[in-house]
Amino acid sequence: MEVIKKIIGPLMVLMLLSSCSSVRITDSWKNLEVPDIKHKRVMVVSKTDDHTARVRFEKDLVENLNKNGYQSVESYIIFPKSSPTKELNESETLEIKEKLKNNGVDVVIVTVLKHCEEYTKTTSKNNSFHTIYPSYYGLGYYRGFYRYYGTIYLDSDPVTVITENAKKYTLETVVYDLTQPEEKQLLSVITTEIDDPQTLGVVSIDFSKRVVKELNK
Repeated sequence: MEVIKKIIGPLMVLMLLSSCSSVRITDSWKNLEVPDIKHKRVMVVSKTDDHTARVRFEKDLVENLNKNGYQSVESYIIFPKSSPTKELNESETLEIKEKLKNNGVDVVIVTVLKHCEEYTKTTSKNNSFHTIYPSYYGLGYYRGFYRYYGTIYLDSDPVTVITENAKKYTLETVVYDLTQPEEKQLLSVITTEIDDPQTLGVVSIDFSKRVVKELNK
């Protein structure tokens, strides 16, 4: 029995540690009159100039959406040569509208990096502390999809063991229904915080699962 306890004890600790995630939802808003979008074609957009990150985040979110009954596609497939962070003029906006219409896209889910905070993380034997960045925008900021898309935009004294620099990212995921009038297109806003990510793959998968779970509420 003692041998079993010695084996199970470390395994339980490893399981608990592996279940910890650097991704968490910090804020969420949903239109109370939001229509069911599972029967509509959805395009997923990651607004970043990092092509690797764009492809990974879009693919993982599309995969999780489709597993949950949505009909979604990545923006890099529909717009393979376009930059999602480029500021659009009027003719380019009309071109995007036409291409979305031709591809049968009704709903767009856009994820954009809103803030990146560098901080020093000091870890003791039992706890750690750092600064938290609060962030939320009023709904008037979002307007319709095309306007949004076309803009860039504990006190304690622990015994210190390690002090290291880390980064915390605040992401915003916004859902638009293009079949609605501009003032009614906004369906949902989800704010996500990613604390000191280590690998793109793990973070991207966890992020997509949490966003889809929030959308399904």
